[in-house]
Amino acid sequence: MKAFLRDHSYNAVKMFLNQFATAIFGFVLALASGKAQNAVLRNITSAFAILFYLFLLYTMTWEIGFRDKTAIDGGRKQYQPLTGLFISLLANSINFLLGIFIMLGALTNLSFFGKIGSVCVSIAVIIEGMFTGVLANRVAPETPLNSFWWIYLLLPIPALVTCLVAYILGAKDKKFTGLFKFRYPESDRDPKEK
Repeated sequence: MKAFLRDHSYNAVKMFLNQFATAIFGFVLALASGKAQNAVLRNITSAFAILFYLFLLYTMTWEIGFRDKTAIDGGRKQYQPLTGLFISLLANSINFLLGIFIMLGALTNLSFFGKIGSVCVSIAVIIEGMFTGVLANRVAPETPLNSFWWIYLLLPIPALVTCLVAYILGAKDKKFTGLFKFRYPESDRDPKEK
């Protein structure tokens, strides 16, 4: 555990900072489309922000897996396919803590947890802003998705799955598209590629 934190705490912090930056971007898009009072535009911009966030996570985690590939192939490191998932869990620990406090605030009658839950909802809206447009959709005439406590526990799941898949693909040097193909400097390239 200590070695994992030493090796990947920087990556987890970087993931969280990517989330925060994308959350601000998604929140601004949701506010702009909300001002336009266009639900379709709000959903499209929110979907774009979510996909952009997942794309950032995918490329970052794929590169971590690709870097580990050389150590794994050389026998200096053991292949751990869940590394991407664990990095994402570490990066999303704040999201899960917020979700737990929101759940406690909703399910208990204690005013202490109710107040903490309300504060946590406000924080979650900011740091999970890329989901704001989608969470504004109503499942009943007066009930938007963001009024359900359990939704805040589900929001990190796309990031966890993306990072799990990205690390495995990176460690195996598999790509979805040519978008992730690294081009080595001329001096390091195979003579057949020149």
